[in-house]
Amino acid sequence: MDSQNNKKRPVVHDGWDEYASKKIYQNRGKIGVGRSLGFGVFSFFSISMQGIVGAWLMFFYTTFCGLSAAQGASIFLIGRVADAIASLVMGNISDSIYKLKIGRIFGRRHLFILIAAPAVVIAITMWVANMSYIYYLITYLITTVLMSVLQIPWETLPNEMTKDYNERTKMSTTRMFITGIGNMLVQLVPAQLFKFWPQTSPIPYLVMQCLFSGVTFFLIFITYQSTWEHFVSKKEAKMIDEERIRENGGNSSLKAEIKNYFSTFKIKSFRIHMGIYLSSYFATILFSNAFVYYIVYVIGKSTSTSGFLQSLNIVALPITLVAGFLITKYSPRAIYTFGYTSIVISAIGWSVIAFTKPSSVMTWLTLSMLLYEVGLSILYFVPWNIFPFIPDLDTLITGKNRSGLFASVMTFINQISQGLAAVVAGYMLDFAGFRQSTSGAITQPQSAIHMIIFLVSGGVGIMILLALFFASRFHLSKKTFTVLATELTRLQNGGSMKDVEPKTKAICEDLTGVKYDSISVWKKNDQKNEVGE
Repeated sequence: MDSQNNKKRPVVHDGWDEYASKKIYQNRGKIGVGRSLGFGVFSFFSISMQGIVGAWLMFFYTTFCGLSAAQGASIFLIGRVADAIASLVMGNISDSIYKLKIGRIFGRRHLFILIAAPAVVIAITMWVANMSYIYYLITYLITTVLMSVLQIPWETLPNEMTKDYNERTKMSTTRMFITGIGNMLVQLVPAQLFKFWPQTSPIPYLVMQCLFSGVTFFLIFITYQSTWEHFVSKKEAKMIDEERIRENGGNSSLKAEIKNYFSTFKIKSFRIHMGIYLSSYFATILFSNAFVYYIVYVIGKSTSTSGFLQSLNIVALPITLVAGFLITKYSPRAIYTFGYTSIVISAIGWSVIAFTKPSSVMTWLTLSMLLYEVGLSILYFVPWNIFPFIPDLDTLITGKNRSGLFASVMTFINQISQGLAAVVAGYMLDFAGFRQSTSGAITQPQSAIHMIIFLVSGGVGIMILLALFFASRFHLSKKTFTVLATELTRLQNGGSMKDVEPKTKAICEDLTGVKYDSISVWKKNDQKNEVGE
């Protein structure tokens, strides 16, 4: 009888907690390979929107659009700056959109995953030849901004889906494995398409983008169905608002928001992490902007050869799997050292090949590229494997989950760095007398040849050595994070700060850069315990 009455009892529509039962908020158990694949396939979104751009767009601009290297670089910089600003705003929007009904219905993370599906089609507009500078600026601007702001919410999912180090590592490893497949296809597909059209035709670039956008459109829905996020209840939302009022004095001005963004750098491990991330990614942008030029103008080979060599990033697949295993056994610092050393050796190789022109040049090019791709796999894998753990360091200090904010800040600085790297490459090429074209056929002066060699060798090598310096100071690992996470759980469960173990205290202070005794958010535990006594 009671069960019948329950069935007849109307559902309460409060516009808030009624949505907590939706599938996107339900923890569906242990995260295995299948679930990790569902999360990871969304990485094709960034590959479709920016992976092809990094490999081919500068060459496309200067070869088929009549733009100078400096003009192409200026497009990248303007797009990255706009992207960076939008990324900062996006983290706060994603973290706070639960306040709106649409954010509770579709999820503050999953709402933007859905929007990504139609957005990926817009990237096709970038690959139309012989248009104006303004056209290329606008199409790149829209594409790159959409790519970052829609990817940021997705990047927070590992932090929301699990606190287990190994499960997060599995998700990150799978993500990077899929990214490796995508990056390999970004080079291999064009290399095959170039065989069907003459080297002076811009058509294969357009066809390439259509293929990637079409596939990615459907993969996005797999991620939406396979993942979940934390539901912010009405009670929790009230507590968050009260905390924000206490911190900002009720002031939600731009000044308060900027202060919030800068507060992320209070975390020592995040500061070092960003040093590693930015200097290494700066190196990859220099390389990707100059490598096609290196093959075509320095070595005298075709764009198809460049595509073949860059498709050797297929080695990223086994390397990513191995790195995923090793990072649970060894510190990220050790893995960084191995990967960056490989890139430095390859950078030396590009100069040697360019100046000696060995008879078996393809063999030497292949060896150098394999070394570069091994290092690049680690360069891409480790920072994004480490990132999901950094917001927990902040939670120890603030008591809040600000993963969206950290993702925004990380993306903001990365975009600025990549924009600057593109400008450095473009203006250095122009300074050296690089010549643009609209027909796909041109010769370059010796000064431009030397500058191309410097970019792929000296420029890359210098930035990677800087990244190696930062990596030597990075102490976050599975062992140290486990200690900190255990302490965080103890405090969240009401444990007293006075009961912390000396070793645990030292590790927390080393990772966060904040004195343990200065943390105020958990002092309430001590007060409750004193009252209880």
